[in-house]
Amino acid sequence: MTQSISPWTASKMKDTNAQFEDSVRNFLEEIIEDKPRHARFLNMLAMLEHKGSRRIMLSQMDKVLTQDTLQHLAEEARHAFFFKRQAERVAGHSLDGWTKDNTMCIEPSLIYFARLGVGVAKEVGRKSAYSWVSLVVELRACWFYEIYQDALECSNDHMSLKSIVAEEDKHLADMFAMCNEQYDTLEKLSAYETKLFANLWPQLEQSSNQLKNAA
Repeated sequence: MTQSISPWTASKMKDTNAQFEDSVRNFLEEIIEDKPRHARFLNMLAMLEHKGSRRIMLSQMDKVLTQDTLQHLAEEARHAFFFKRQAERVAGHSLDGWTKDNTMCIEPSLIYFARLGVGVAKEVGRKSAYSWVSLVVELRACWFYEIYQDALECSNDHMSLKSIVAEEDKHLADMFAMCNEQYDTLEKLSAYETKLFANLWPQLEQSSNQLKNAA
């Protein structure tokens, strides 16, 4: 009997993203100490989590919703609420909606998300896109939020992402099982997502630096 391997091993995601770790960690450590930029960054995460929950809802409109899917939808919406609440805590005032005045790197992050959905659907078909997009997004979320949590623990900010990381890790396992642990497809789609992230990341750094220089 063949022993299944983890999505981390199958995707090779950690190996292919090792090149970004120092840059991401340095970025997070810096903006955590800069409340205006940190608030806008948190609001961007809230926006992306909201887009994720909305994508789940729209993709399941003509399907029979299971309890697991509803739980996934609810948790992604809760993550959006969490980051929005934290963004407003850091900012010290309300940040209604997502605008260029209160959110970091809006257009590039939305382009990243849209291109991911299109590229995955092209590879696996629209009917299977929900589970596969969710799978590669969960890989990125777990990877990114774990680094973020480490940076928070080294700062004076008492925000914790541990519960979110735990939920994203469960989503990752669930989506991997839903995709029938197709290793080759996961590796291919993870590599595609990494290319999109590699394009997004310098734009996010540039957006942050522009805000810093304008302060």
